[in-house]
Amino acid sequence: MTVQSKKDRIKEEAAQQHKIKVKEIHKPSSFEGALWAAQGITDARVIYHAPPGCYLMQHMNSICNEWHPEMYSTLISYAEVMQGTGTKLEEVLGKAAAEKPQAIIIITSPVVEITGDDVEGAAAAVGFDKTVIVRPPLGGTLADGKEKTFIALTGLMKTDGEKRKKSVNLIGPTYNTFNWRADVFELKRMLSAAGIYVNAVLTADCTVDEIVNAPRAELNICMYPYDCGLKLARKMQEQFSIPYTAGHIPIGFREAAAWLEEITRFFTVDAKNYIAREITSARDFVTTLLVTNTFFEASAALSTDNCDTYSVGISSFLHRELGMDICMASVATEAAAEKVSPVCSTVLINPSIDEKKAAYLDKSPTIILGNYYDLKLVTDLGFKNFLFADIPLIGYIFSETTPFMGFLGAQHLVQEVGNEIYTKIFIETKGEMEGLISAGEVPWELEAERALGRIAELLPHFIRSIALKKIHQVADDMAVQRKSSVTVDMLREVSLKYTPTRFKSKYSNIFSSIKEEAVDDEPFEQPVFTMDWEQDAKDMLEMVPDDFLLKAVEGTENYARKNNYFRITAAIVEEYRDKLGF
Repeated sequence: MTVQSKKDRIKEEAAQQHKIKVKEIHKPSSFEGALWAAQGITDARVIYHAPPGCYLMQHMNSICNEWHPEMYSTLISYAEVMQGTGTKLEEVLGKAAAEKPQAIIIITSPVVEITGDDVEGAAAAVGFDKTVIVRPPLGGTLADGKEKTFIALTGLMKTDGEKRKKSVNLIGPTYNTFNWRADVFELKRMLSAAGIYVNAVLTADCTVDEIVNAPRAELNICMYPYDCGLKLARKMQEQFSIPYTAGHIPIGFREAAAWLEEITRFFTVDAKNYIAREITSARDFVTTLLVTNTFFEASAALSTDNCDTYSVGISSFLHRELGMDICMASVATEAAAEKVSPVCSTVLINPSIDEKKAAYLDKSPTIILGNYYDLKLVTDLGFKNFLFADIPLIGYIFSETTPFMGFLGAQHLVQEVGNEIYTKIFIETKGEMEGLISAGEVPWELEAERALGRIAELLPHFIRSIALKKIHQVADDMAVQRKSSVTVDMLREVSLKYTPTRFKSKYSNIFSSIKEEAVDDEPFEQPVFTMDWEQDAKDMLEMVPDDFLLKAVEGTENYARKNNYFRITAAIVEEYRDKLGF
């Protein structure tokens, strides 16, 4: 290979690396966040003031993940961007106002924010009473955009009207938040069982009237305190004197109980009996044999960095209540990283694809919880056990029956994680449906037997016998076909095919150490005795390391001849040892 061709290859590799970085994981921005927070208001009209490309991407994303998303757009052209977009916005605003919605919410796009168009002037010209304008910050995060819409909506809220006794607002759920509908349904169920009424959900599937009357609630509850809603809760506390709670994330049996206890204490409601029934049901469920066997020795990686609240809550639940090893977590903020780190040794903040890939290969988790990008990445790496727990998605069907939060959410998580682990590992280690079990008639080399034992130590006990029987049988068949005994190389080939993916990265260490031991176990050259040795004298040689045995025998016999000894006794061996200083 010439010097020039090496340079060309290096350039090609660099260019390929650049392409990979260009295709890094898409992180939803403040513009998505602002839109998603507004889209959930069912009787408002949302206008995305944007070019066609921006609008289509956002609309398609919502159609794939929500039941009935609605959104309008100005579809501004590049010519209009250059000349001013006010006229086009007035036109679309007039059409939306003619439908007499309860409110109109205008979300600006990056292009409009860059040009700095007078959106407020266009809205004033149309004169629709309840018009809310949201200008998401350029370079802002998903959470920044949601908070921007939340704060803007406070302009619709009114302080008149009496407080609704024992009522709360759930702050944080928006369209395109993973699993929000099921989580809200479960938390409403729990609150209702304690006699507490949900005044409004801000803002997924709420109405403008619910936003207007949100100040009538006695308490605000932040559902996603590590993502969004805290700024709104603080503003409502300042403006309307409504206290808020954000101390517990209701994921897992323990935290769901603590979450509800804190709320019932605020209202001086006695929910002890209800909570006790839920905890008893949970204990009966998680102590079943299949649950305890499946989660024992299992590990999980969380890649839920578009919902840090899930990262914090799920990691704590799986580790503290189910005993799983949280071997890796990917989060978006320092606050979430600090909260997750006590239960996870490796916490990554906004990692790149390459950083995630390296962590997955290094940690070899039993199951991975993440989004579509994670599924694609880990599938390419050979991991099989995966559970959706975050956005973005390519399209996902949600219902109200699959929560992650609350008591039922904890049971659902155990069910989904446990079934994914058990079923996939069982299938992966089973092999063919009609495969035979080894009869043990094919000879195995010692190194192969040792390696199989080491593999057994890595496998969870609940699938160990199935996996080992399959490996043993396939290795026997391979040896018969090749007319040999089972070698360590054959076992390596078989084990990589019929053993769960999470363990394969550890096999290189097993087989390399076995080979090193094989070298160490090679028999040493045995000494040749040229003189008569008493048995007691020979027994003393057992204390001599193998590497020095030949020299010890030779040295002892030379010493005996020099001193006119004709028979080696234990006393002569001891005399020679003393001479050498031992």
